[in-house]
Amino acid sequence: MRGDAKDRIFAAAERLFAEQGYAATSMRMIAAEAGVPLASINYHFGSKRDLMESVYAHVLGADGTRSGYLAKLDRESGGQPLGVRRIVDTFIESVLRLSRKDTVSGAMFKQLLGRAFFEPGDDFIPEEYLRIMDWYRRALQRSLPDLPEDELLRRMHFFVGIVAYVMAGRDVLHLLGRCPAGVPNDADSLLRALVPFIVGGLEAPPG
Repeated sequence: MRGDAKDRIFAAAERLFAEQGYAATSMRMIAAEAGVPLASINYHFGSKRDLMESVYAHVLGADGTRSGYLAKLDRESGGQPLGVRRIVDTFIESVLRLSRKDTVSGAMFKQLLGRAFFEPGDDFIPEEYLRIMDWYRRALQRSLPDLPEDELLRRMHFFVGIVAYVMAGRDVLHLLGRCPAGVPNDADSLLRALVPFIVGGLEAPPG
């Protein structure tokens, strides 16, 4: 592999984390893939967790852009709750925007999202993801004040799970046994079609 050691380590980690998951990827595997001594990873990135944080920061674009946009939505609302449809649209548009990147990070984002949700044994949740999801939790709490918090969190789990399922490339229509010719089956079309279903689930009365 060409490039300096830090770049090679990062590229190897990004690929292995996406292909095998956080738990199954060892520091020795990353070092072997990058063609560097194991100590080089510790020198450039510190721990395995720190390296994964760097990968997610790159994939999520942790440069304040996303947090800034969410803060802008708060200012525009003037302290009033945002509509549930607006919150859901914002989340889905953000996910689709990340996945459309014409770089390796776009493809990596889809793979990492699928692994993070469907392989809980990896037990790694990046700080940037936690900050973003906390904004959505608070926004939905303001919009759905009569919904108990535990029920809201359960519904958010279903919501994010639907998005992760679609983005991970699982062919929902074919799994159901039918996919009529001409029916869009790409992630953009499926997620947009699912918006009313997701909003309806979030807004359903408790119990």
